[in-house]
This record gives sequence, structure tokens and C-alpha cells, in this order.
Amino acid sequence: MKALSKLARAWVLGSALLVASTTALAEPGRRERRDPRLAMITPNGRPTIKIDKIQLPPDVANARGYTQYLKKRLLKESRRAKWGAGRNNVIQYRFVVSELSIVDDGDVVRVRCTAFGRLPRGQAAKSHLAFSGEARKRRQVVEHVLDIVARGVVTRLSELERIRRGDLQRSGVRAPRAVD
Repeated sequence: MKALSKLARAWVLGSALLVASTTALAEPGRRERRDPRLAMITPNGRPTIKIDKIQLPPDVANARGYTQYLKKRLLKESRRAKWGAGRNNVIQYRFVVSELSIVDDGDVVRVRCTAFGRLPRGQAAKSHLAFSGEARKRRQVVEHVLDIVARGVVTRLSELERIRRGDLQRSGVRAPRAVD
């Protein structure tokens, strides 16, 4: 029993010396340095998002209400998107709805929407959607269409920004060919 306790004491003493020597070599109050390659992949925080302009066609009824709704939704989608930028960066883009047609057809409302977003350096994303719903829920159907189109444009713009920053490889998607 005495030999076992001496062995146990020697092991504990050796372990304590090992821990003490490694902590003495480390600088006090300093965290481990991160790999600089990881900083590109996972930047700290979120960038500041600025929507330069939101534009709807002039012939749309209740354009002001839809513009306010779009601004709120675009900011929400922009916060969800991965831009490949940290908290010290500013992402700025424009969002333009080039077509928003709302047609009442009996008890059905048909909505067609085409929108595009543009980053400052000429990168652009476009989305198009045609959707139908109950005529008595007209505003909800239009807002649903604007949600889907906004999400598509913001997602593509964030992908383009990550490509520009070198965080993502360019996708293999090609533009559709014109039909003869």
C-alpha cells in the first residue's frame, strides 16, 4: 500500500509540474491566435446593410405601403444572408421592382412581379414570379409575392458578394440561351 501511495503521489506531482510549466510559458491574459485563413471564412459579426434605393413602378396602387413593407422585408432578409463580410464592413445595394401587375379575375387575384437588385460594382440579380390567390386576401397575396422575390434577389446578391470577396467559387449556372 505504501508503494502505491508513493507512486500516486509521484504521478500527481509530475502532472502538477507539467501543468505549471505549460502555463508559465503561455502569456497571461492572451487568447489563442486564430488562423488568418479562418478570418476569411468566418468574419466576426455582421456587416452594416444599407439599401440605397427601393423603387416600384409608378402605376402601382398603394406603392408607398408596398415600399415600406419591402424595406422591412429586405432588411430582414439581408440580416439572414451570409455576405462574407464582418462587422466593420458596409454592404449597399439597390432594389428595383420593374414589373408588378395585379389583376383581379373573379374571385382570384393574379400577381406578376419582376425585380432586380444591384451591388455598387455592377453585379446584379434578377427574380421573376407569377402567383395567384384569393381576391379577398389581395394585399396578403401581393406581400407574399414581394417576400419571395426579395428573398431570391438578396440571396443571389449575397452569393455574388461572397464570390467577389473570394469566399465562394463561382457557381456553374449559365444564363439561359435565347430561343430561336
